[in-house]
Amino acid sequence: MARTVEYPIILTEEEKAHLKKLTSSGKWRARVIRRAQILLKADISENTALEDNQIAQQVGCCLSTVRNVKLSFAKGKRLNVLEDSPRSGRPKIIDGEVEAHIIATACSSPPEGRVRWTLELIAENVVALTEADCSHMSVARILKKTNLSLGSKRNGKSPEEPAMSLSGEWKQS
Repeated sequence: MARTVEYPIILTEEEKAHLKKLTSSGKWRARVIRRAQILLKADISENTALEDNQIAQQVGCCLSTVRNVKLSFAKGKRLNVLEDSPRSGRPKIIDGEVEAHIIATACSSPPEGRVRWTLELIAENVVALTEADCSHMSVARILKKTNLSLGSKRNGKSPEEPAMSLSGEWKQS
């Protein structure tokens, strides 16, 4: 059986006050609150520290989470352990401003000689306006996300008036 390594957590008074305030008030993510609770329950400065499995059971997480938080704290991160490190990955190319241009273009009247906007036309128009690298598939993703359809007469701009049936009653849709 493998030997478990203990990482003693000794909090200063300022850190304790900050963690108690964090767990009792404010709008924090559940992950941050859980990590703060782990640190408070693992603090050995007041001789009230709990075992790792007891902390995991009380906080509602797995044992490895408790050990990872304690390890990060002990390695010198101190209260930086509460926040997640930035995730890797490709940054977004199309931000909110470019999305707004795409939606505004799709809702506007099509260019002369065209019946409707195509994805390629919208992409070309947005590239000309914003100089952002935008493909027709990016346009399709954004329009799908906003439930805009280039082929329908109702383009999501405003609801149509309810139609009356031949019997004089309103249709139920």
